[in-house]
Amino acid sequence: MKLRWILPLMLLLVACSESTPKVNAQWGTPEYIATQFFNALYNEKDLEQAKQLSTADYAALMESYGSVRQVNRTLMNMSFDTVEVRVNRSGGNLREQYENEAKIAILLTGSYDGKQVDELRVVEVIKHNNRWLVKTVQVDKFSSSAR
Repeated sequence: MKLRWILPLMLLLVACSESTPKVNAQWGTPEYIATQFFNALYNEKDLEQAKQLSTADYAALMESYGSVRQVNRTLMNMSFDTVEVRVNRSGGNLREQYENEAKIAILLTGSYDGKQVDELRVVEVIKHNNRWLVKTVQVDKFSSSAR
């Protein structure tokens, strides 16, 4: 008898749960902003959300590309069909932070055209009005993704 009520309840809870990607960073930190920025571009495909997480100059640069697809392909030099965005916690320092500026290493792992793609980007963030914003994304000059 109890099983009959538990199964519909479980289905309802699963259906109502948010589908936002898990972020391996604490809310409000530079790492969180950097991962949310890439989630907006690659998972949500929402250029407006990415611009809200950026400085005015970087938001204007992204706007000049016209679409999230062009920003991803041209400005970021990466394309994914599916992607997982994580703070790179391997190796040395997690981030370089100097008072109101930080550099965060972000690891993007996913697939494109059926191939496994692993990319690393360094995101420069600054603190403006008590809020962390993406200033720029450094493209890895040794990247193999010349697509």
